Amino acid sequence: MIREDAGPFLILGIDKDASDANVEAQYELRKSASHRGELKWSADDIEWARDQLLNADRRVVADADSWNTDIASGDVLRLIRLYRMENTSAGWEPLDPEPPAELPTTSIDMDALVAELPLPDAPLELPAIARWLERCGAVGLDPWSPDVFGN
Repeated sequence: MIREDAGPFLILGIDKDASDANVEAQYELRKSASHRGELKWSADDIEWARDQLLNADRRVVADADSWNTDIASGDVLRLIRLYRMENTSAGWEPLDPEPPAELPTTSIDMDALVAELPLPDAPLELPAIARWLERCGAVGLDPWSPDVFGN
């Protein structure tokens, strides 16, 4: 996952209302864990997250752009505690960000598919249409080509 997508709050594992001292403390813990290989985030990502949260202007942007749905004032967390909803799960299921191990491969024989398509009957009023349809069928039209008639 790209660090800008995850956001500094998730990288450091802190709440949005964390103080600068908490940011620094969590930065030290995360950086040492990263050096031991216990985290998927690199030391550069952790450094970036700390810099984002210690700068007041960038922290506001990170707060608004974060995956964490609570706001800096902690109103959502306060409501959860007020209505004793700590032990309930989210009402939505997160999307699985992992792609499948192997995508199924399919091959379509376009020539066989085109050969199976029947030519429409040409109206008697327009006898040239039959010849035009035969010519277009023989050329193998590419609908994305600007030269549809093969001129």
